Amino acid sequence: MALHLEDYAELLAGLPPPCRQALEDEWGEATRILSARGLDNYLKGAGALGRLGRGTDLVLDWISASPQVAREVGEDLLPELAETALGFASRTSGAVIERMLATAPIAARRLGDGTLFRNYLQFLNHLIAQAPRGMRPMLEHLDALLGQLTLGGLRRWALWGAHAHRTDYAAQIEYFSLVSREAQAMLQKERKGTLFVDVQRRINMYLRALWARDFFMRPTSGDFESREGYRPFIEGYLLHLPDAFDDMAGVSGVELYRAAAAHCAAHLVATTMPLSVEHLDPLQLALIGLIEDARVEALAIKRFPGLQQLWARCHTVTPEQCRSAGDYLDRLARALLDPDYQDSDPWVARGRALFALAQPHWHSNVVSRDIGVTLAYEFMGKHVPYQPHTDQQSAPYRDDNRYVWEFQEFDQEAALAAGYNTPRQVRRNVSLMEMVNEIDSELSGDDAQEIWVLGTELFPYEDEGKSYNDLEGKEPVSDPSHYAEWDYQIQLERPAWVTVL
Repeated sequence: MALHLEDYAELLAGLPPPCRQALEDEWGEATRILSARGLDNYLKGAGALGRLGRGTDLVLDWISASPQVAREVGEDLLPELAETALGFASRTSGAVIERMLATAPIAARRLGDGTLFRNYLQFLNHLIAQAPRGMRPMLEHLDALLGQLTLGGLRRWALWGAHAHRTDYAAQIEYFSLVSREAQAMLQKERKGTLFVDVQRRINMYLRALWARDFFMRPTSGDFESREGYRPFIEGYLLHLPDAFDDMAGVSGVELYRAAAAHCAAHLVATTMPLSVEHLDPLQLALIGLIEDARVEALAIKRFPGLQQLWARCHTVTPEQCRSAGDYLDRLARALLDPDYQDSDPWVARGRALFALAQPHWHSNVVSRDIGVTLAYEFMGKHVPYQPHTDQQSAPYRDDNRYVWEFQEFDQEAALAAGYNTPRQVRRNVSLMEMVNEIDSELSGDDAQEIWVLGTELFPYEDEGKSYNDLEGKEPVSDPSHYAEWDYQIQLERPAWVTVL
């Protein structure tokens, strides 16, 4: 597709001169950030907003904000951002839409993830139906709000104010302007200790210093209706960490991020084969996962002894806690990690002994399965019921162990490309009859997922003597080539980031 602004004359026809000038000023930066398809969506969005008739400022905000949003969370979110702005047109004033677009880069930067940004747009759609008068003052303070709250916290804070001041519009405006005492009290209640976006680069450098390799990380948001976040998890070679960590028992949020990231990285480094879930009950799965956590941590501590202290500070269970199966799991987890921890329970001592005896075989996760199955059988003698949904390890830095069971053979190229989708266009050479009988659209754009190529010219109207090549054809171009490029902002190489046409 074209990369020159003048090639989009049809899309720009209805824009006023100030908007065209702004596009010319922003075009160089936009072409460095957006692909050809992204540029097309960028200009279509400008044209659609221009046709709303809400003034030039709305279009100018779109022109300025969209490339910044794409840089932070990806260009695939631009159509959804435009749809949200267009949907607001019948529900609020142009000034509110302008503010929404102007603050979109702030939200994208603070959230740092495409899924979270999409959830943010959905939250705005919900809030404008509940408290339309509160939207503008909230957006004016968005940077301060997202500097203290996760997306879930922002949603709970906003919806509380919307419901509490549903009919008192003056109080509603005071609340969303952060003027009222209630607003400050709710803000304090929902405030999280450390946000992922504030420490992501430091954690990335920390992991690189430990393992001499890069790990891609993404934030994940907890349940909107509760203050409980998701546990860390590993999926698609990405480390998914909670979007915020509260300080816990003297351990800061930053330390919890270090502990969680180092634990997940230890799984990636030390897990070399899958574990089968066949013929295993929930208690066996939980104990095998616990032993596997201990195994990968023990191997990491052999290389980096300081990790033992980092992880041990997150285990606060005591020998007196024995009310549930989860308490016993926590006690065993601490016993396997901390040699100074004393626990007289025979089952915990048995687990510690089995794990120590298996030290020569720690390189294989088969020992985790063997020890876990043995301990699960012996735990039945305690007659303590196990509830999978509640009896989980309480250490907040440990992941949910889905990686232990879903692991696939490590693919270096897939790992390097994790988080970056590289769509490729397919070209097929077809026969005349296949072209005539089965083609969906002979006039598809150059960005179509599949292009059919006919070896000879096709004459749709023989009496006119003109082929499709004469009517609609363009000079063929070679397939695009994709190259990696170093990103100085995140200090990582972005695979397939540059496209040469």
